Amino acid sequence: MRYSALSDVIPTANKTPSPISPEPPKDTTIIAGVYHFHFDDFDLWTLQDKQNTMSASLFPTADKKILAELMPNGEAESAINGFLLRKNGKYILFDSGLGLDRGGALLDKLVMLNVKPEDIDAVCITHCHGDHIGGMLTNGQASFPNAEVYCADKELKGFQGDKNTQAMLKAYGDCVHRFTAGDTILGFIATIDAPGHTPGHTLYEIGPLLIVGDLLHAAALQIPHPEYCAQYDMDQKKAVATRKQVYQYIKDHHKVVAGMHLPYSGVMEDFGKE
Repeated sequence: MRYSALSDVIPTANKTPSPISPEPPKDTTIIAGVYHFHFDDFDLWTLQDKQNTMSASLFPTADKKILAELMPNGEAESAINGFLLRKNGKYILFDSGLGLDRGGALLDKLVMLNVKPEDIDAVCITHCHGDHIGGMLTNGQASFPNAEVYCADKELKGFQGDKNTQAMLKAYGDCVHRFTAGDTILGFIATIDAPGHTPGHTLYEIGPLLIVGDLLHAAALQIPHPEYCAQYDMDQKKAVATRKQVYQYIKDHHKVVAGMHLPYSGVMEDFGKE
C-alpha cells in the first residue's frame, strides 16, 4: 500500500491562482503537519490537528490473524485532520479538529499559513463528533466569526441532544446552513450521504477530490478490509455498506481521497492500490 503526498503527482496548473486578500498561504510542505496540494483550479492543505494511532482493540470483530498481519504492533498509524481549501478567492475549512482546549493544533496550523480565523469564509462539517467540531468554539465563542457553517440536517437532528453541537449552533446562529445530502453547496461542492458512522455523516466532492470524513479510522486495516468497523461507528451494518459503496465509487471515478483519519499527509491518490 502506498501513501502518496501528491505534491509530485498532481500537475501544476498553467496559470497562477487568482490573488486574494489576505495574501494566499505560502507553500507549506516543509511545515510539520501541514501538507499542500495543487489541483487545476483549487489548492488544498491538510491541517494535522493531532497525530495518533488506532488500537487493534477498537476492531473487536476483526480476524485476529488479519489484525496481527496488518497491525503487527497492535496499532495502526492514524491522525486527526482538517482540510483547508482555497478556490475562487475563498477559504473553506472542512472540519475543525479537537479544539485548543483538547490539545488540537488546527488553529495553530492556520496561523502557520498566515490565515487568520476570521479569514475563513465557510466551514463544512462531515459530522458532529468532538474531534470534528471541537475547534468550532474558542472560549465559548465562534472560532471563525465570519464563516458560514454547513452541516447535513440529518446529522444535526441526530445530535440534537449533544451539548457541543448545541453550543456550536448557538454560537453561529443564522450562519448555520442545513442541507440535504445530494445538494450542491457554495456553488461547486457536492454533498454525499454516507451514513453509518453517524446518522448524517457526509462526504464532500470537489472535482477529482473526495473528502471522506470518518469513512475509515485505520487505513492499514480498513482499506483492504472494509468489512471491519471501529467501535466509533454508530450503525456498523450501515457503515460497512457505505464503506464498500464509497470504495467502489473511488475506484470507478479515480478519486483523490482526503480522510480525517488518514495518516501522513491525509491524502491518497491511489486509494486501495498496492
